[in-house]
Amino acid sequence: MKERTIREELKECRELLADLFQGGLALAPQSMPERINKKAGTFRQYGMDRLAQMLTELAGMLTMRRHEIESKEEEALCDLFCRIECYLEEGIDLASLDEAGRAIRDI
Repeated sequence: MKERTIREELKECRELLADLFQGGLALAPQSMPERINKKAGTFRQYGMDRLAQMLTELAGMLTMRRHEIESKEEEALCDLFCRIECYLEEGIDLASLDEAGRAIRDI
């Protein structure tokens, strides 16, 4: 049960990042950092501190971009975005495997 909940949270986060990417990293809506920080809090509650830290860093970078005249952190932002995306994909796969393993044990 816990594995399914975590997997669904990871998928929701992946969808959030897809919205961010499709809308453009440079033009993220003002609400996006808030939404990302909320997800970071959720993952922190699950003990996924590394993911929460990366999401908090991403939200901070997006917030700072809103106050810059010229974007200077393109490479760092893209690198962090990609690391989070990879983390989410691996997490979704692992949660699915854990859920399948639990189902087999319960048979």
